[in-house]
Amino acid sequence: MMIGKKVIDTKPITIAEAKEILMEKVEDKADDNNKVDGHQFTYEQNLTIDYVSKFALLSADDAKELVSKLEEYVSTNQAVKVVDLMPEDLDDLRMIFAKERGNFDTETLQNILDLLDQYR
Repeated sequence: MMIGKKVIDTKPITIAEAKEILMEKVEDKADDNNKVDGHQFTYEQNLTIDYVSKFALLSADDAKELVSKLEEYVSTNQAVKVVDLMPEDLDDLRMIFAKERGNFDTETLQNILDLLDQYR
């Protein structure tokens, strides 16, 4: 239970953007003993930092740019998923959209793959 705090806004972000945010916090506030504001990182925080470091495939700027370009074809949430996973072929891309509503034609999916190829 969080008293006095409420969610004001939510916005999906890519793993690359999450990495950038986390690394700024770590670099700005961490001291030599791996403490932020006098507290050790929690187990969950360390896992999260490790995860985003391993799975961020693009820089945060490139990820933001690619999401904005993909929004021409899909919703923001779908664009974030695609950027996080960076599928390499039509089958992988179709798997991402398998449970989504709507039907994507092959031409649209190929356009998405072409955009992704520009950022690999």
